[in-house]
Amino acid sequence: MELTLVHRPPKYSRLQSSQWRECGLLGPALIFDKSFLQMLNPEEVTELSMYFRFVGTPLLIQEIIADLKKQRTDKDRVSQEVVKALATKMLSAHGLQPADFQKLAILNLCCIFDVPMFGQVPVDANAPNVSVSKNGASVVYDATLEQNMWRRWANGDFTTDDEESALAWREGLQGLSLDSLSKQWKRFASDHFEAANTANNLPDLIRRVNATLNDFSTVVQRKLLLLLLGVLECSPPQARYSLALFNAGLMPRIRDLAPYAASVLRLYLTFMIGLGRGFIGPRTTHLIDLEYLLYAPFCSVFVSADKFHRVMWPAASGINNFIWGADLKQELKQRVEMRSTMTEQERLSHAFPSFPGPYVSNSIIERLWSIYYSGSKPGKKWSRKEQPETLEDLEPEMRESIEKAQQIFDGMRSGK
Repeated sequence: MELTLVHRPPKYSRLQSSQWRECGLLGPALIFDKSFLQMLNPEEVTELSMYFRFVGTPLLIQEIIADLKKQRTDKDRVSQEVVKALATKMLSAHGLQPADFQKLAILNLCCIFDVPMFGQVPVDANAPNVSVSKNGASVVYDATLEQNMWRRWANGDFTTDDEESALAWREGLQGLSLDSLSKQWKRFASDHFEAANTANNLPDLIRRVNATLNDFSTVVQRKLLLLLLGVLECSPPQARYSLALFNAGLMPRIRDLAPYAASVLRLYLTFMIGLGRGFIGPRTTHLIDLEYLLYAPFCSVFVSADKFHRVMWPAASGINNFIWGADLKQELKQRVEMRSTMTEQERLSHAFPSFPGPYVSNSIIERLWSIYYSGSKPGKKWSRKEQPETLEDLEPEMRESIEKAQQIFDGMRSGK
């Protein structure tokens, strides 16, 4: 099963470069956590949206709304004002929302769905804002529901359901005890994963976990599979099906048959043993932050200002790059300042996707574009003549794909 995501831009038959930017059709897919978003002002979020396609995560929304019931301290802003500010920033994010990681991992483990691991965003076809063509070949994702939510929060309109959700989230966090969990996982690792349990530090642990996942031993892989079934909270039928595949010799290693499910296992196994060995502190927020990394395969760039994400990044999967939030924040601030000093003529001469001149020294954004943008080479400078001005300037294959998507979308809207 293949999943195709479709964006529908306005007046797409003659789409100008500024509209490409506004519709989020160009740029590497970006996932960021709340720690990075809190660092930015609205102008910097707008600047960020010029160069990246935003990919949301279910956890980001949960964390934002949870601030409604956050205990106030002298360093905190009023909780509702925090949420309003974050929601205002997210209004410029015309992003996609991936399906829940647990559902994806179970489907992958049961060989029902080949989860993409190279920056595509797998969406839940059963979600109310997703429409699938009759032949199942194409998917149209409507971000209206999420944008309405951000707009409502930005206006300070928080419903009773929002507040109840926030309260339940906070109470759930308070009920977690990583101290007791670390003791349980330390015993578990000692009994079942001796090699990983002898690691000297977190990088060494990640190497040993990788070696364990690569082991062709049937005994080792069975232990890993049983652990994964528990982590994913698989139902009995799902567990029996996966074990049947394993017992039939069709799953010599989990990573070969179900790479995304294996990536989830790698993160959890690293976290569990690392917590038990004291490489990771028993902070409740670490278990929350771990979930962000489970969506890493669905982006090209992952940005965070959280130290936990930085040290755990080598255990994440995907064809992507980790960027430290403070570094990208500094560049965005510089770009906003440069753009504010431009005349109207200068702004036109540096239209997207050209970078504001003069070029930012050691630009993170330019480096990422040189890696991920179609036809680019590392270190290559962009020139005006290389940039698509209209749909007709695109490569034939990309142009035909967008035109076909438009036809499907129009057919869905007309009920054909």
